[in-house]
Amino acid sequence: MDQLAMLWQYQVEDRKADKLEQELSRSPLRQKMNTCRTQFNAKQKQYKQMEEQVAILSDRKDAIRDAITRCEEQLRHLQSRFEQNPPTELDDTKALLSEVNRFLETIGSYEQEMKRMAKDANDYDQKERSLRRDAIKLKEEFDNLKKQYDKESPEKEAALKAQKAIVAKKGEGISPELLARYHEIKKRITPPLARLINNQCSGCNMSLPSAVRTVQPFGSLESMSGAPAFTMGSMVNVMPGTSTMPSPGSLTKLTNGSSWNSKPQPC
Repeated sequence: MDQLAMLWQYQVEDRKADKLEQELSRSPLRQKMNTCRTQFNAKQKQYKQMEEQVAILSDRKDAIRDAITRCEEQLRHLQSRFEQNPPTELDDTKALLSEVNRFLETIGSYEQEMKRMAKDANDYDQKERSLRRDAIKLKEEFDNLKKQYDKESPEKEAALKAQKAIVAKKGEGISPELLARYHEIKKRITPPLARLINNQCSGCNMSLPSAVRTVQPFGSLESMSGAPAFTMGSMVNVMPGTSTMPSPGSLTKLTNGSSWNSKPQPC
C-alpha cells in the first residue's frame, strides 16, 4: 500500500484517539479538579509570599531591638557621666540634654515602628490562617472530586489506551521520516492531511489548477486505473502552465493546503 494511503488510515485512527483524549480532559469533574488544583497552587504561592514577608518583618524587628538596646546603653552612659562629672557650664548642660533628647527621640521612633510591625504581624497571621483554611478546603474538595473521577474515568482511559494501540499498529510500516513530518505539521494544522478530489482541497475548499505533479519520496501520483493516488505537503511540486484536466472522481490526493507551490484559484 502507498505510504501516504497508510498515513491517511493512521490519521483516521489518530484523530479518534485525540477525540477520546479531549473528552477525558473536558470531563466536568476533570475541569473542576483542574480549577481546584489551580486555586490550591495560588493559595500556596500566596502563603509562601506571606512567609517571606513575615521573615523580613522578623529580621527588621530584631534589628530595631538591637538599635534600641544600643540607644539605651548610650543613655546609661550619659547618665553615668552626668552623675560622675556634672556639667558646670550652661552650654555643657544644654549639650548634654540635647544628646539625651536625641537618643530618646530615636528610641521613640523605633518603638512606633515596632508597634506598626506588631500590627502588620497580626494581620499577616490572620491572613495565613485564612489561607491555610482555604487550602485545606480546596484539598478536601479535590480529593472528593478525584474519588468521583476515578470511578468515572477507567472505562474512558481504557478506551483511549486501546485506541492508541490501534494508532501504533497503523503506524507500523510507515516511514519514520513521514510520521515525523505528520506530527510536525499536526502541531500547526489539524488534521495534517486533507483530501484533494478533482483538484479541490477538502481542507480549505479551494480549487487548485490542473498541473503536472513531480513524484517525490513517500507518495506517488502514478496509479492504476480507478486507484486513488496520494500526496502530502511540500513533497509534491505543483508545476503551473499545464492543462491536464482530471475526469470527475478520477484521482484522490492528500495535502496540507499551504504547502502547494502554486497559488490556489477560487472555485
